[in-house]
Amino acid sequence: MATILLIGPGAIGSLMAWSLQGVATVKVYAHRADMSLPTCVESEDDTHSLHWSLTDAPDNINAVVVCCKATQVERATQSLIPLLGHCPWLVLCNGLGPQAWLSQQLPGQVLWASTTEGAGRFGSRVRHTGLGETRIGSPEPYPVNADTERWGRWLTSQPGPLELHWEPDITTVLWRKLAINAVINPITAVQQCLNGDLASPDWQDEITAMCSEIERIARACDVQLPADLAERVVAVASATRRNRSSMLTDIAAGRETEVDAILGPLLCAADRHGLSALRLQYWYQAVIRLHPLNRQ
Repeated sequence: MATILLIGPGAIGSLMAWSLQGVATVKVYAHRADMSLPTCVESEDDTHSLHWSLTDAPDNINAVVVCCKATQVERATQSLIPLLGHCPWLVLCNGLGPQAWLSQQLPGQVLWASTTEGAGRFGSRVRHTGLGETRIGSPEPYPVNADTERWGRWLTSQPGPLELHWEPDITTVLWRKLAINAVINPITAVQQCLNGDLASPDWQDEITAMCSEIERIARACDVQLPADLAERVVAVASATRRNRSSMLTDIAAGRETEVDAILGPLLCAADRHGLSALRLQYWYQAVIRLHPLNRQ
């Protein structure tokens, strides 16, 4: 049985471990001293034990799955890259920046993934709060080698509680998720509101303006976003109306947010192509003012 090293045993990392533990031995890299592992995943109809263990000695590893927050990817993986550069890697986090950084460190070795699964961690338990799917693929700007693709396709063919699919165009999938996150996360963080508040007509003009900027940036990067992006943002806000966005949760907890991973790539692309992004810049700066740790 293959051994997979998982980095980031949070809510999504726990779901991945739950899905993989039937076909692989799952070890978690102890990249900090106070790390603890959830013991179970609670789904709608049952409680499922997690069978994994902590290790600080990444020996005999066959693949690496990175599920930590975007802000932690570089810190959590840097020491492992020289040791496990021969393995296939999979990175599952918000934004686009950390994925690109890791792919540059390990050319041909890094698959990208996007998930719509919902989960929350509550002490030693993880609650599976929403059924979704996880898409895995070879990113267009950083294509993987044959061995890494073969492992990714094997992964998506295995039975398990999560739906894992091979995605031929993972770059566009991540762009679409980024576009929605780039609107919902900063507004809810700054306004201290639930996602559902953005479905109010009061926010329609702002959402439309932000989506227009994102669409122009995407076109300049040769990425096609849906023509009804603003409507999709409102639909996601409505569907998750009782949720607190990850950025709002981080602000409330005094943690570093993922604003550089979510808005940062869009603003960098706008600058690179000489495009105006006044609304995105406004919300980026508003989040930074709430938590200056992002710039330290």
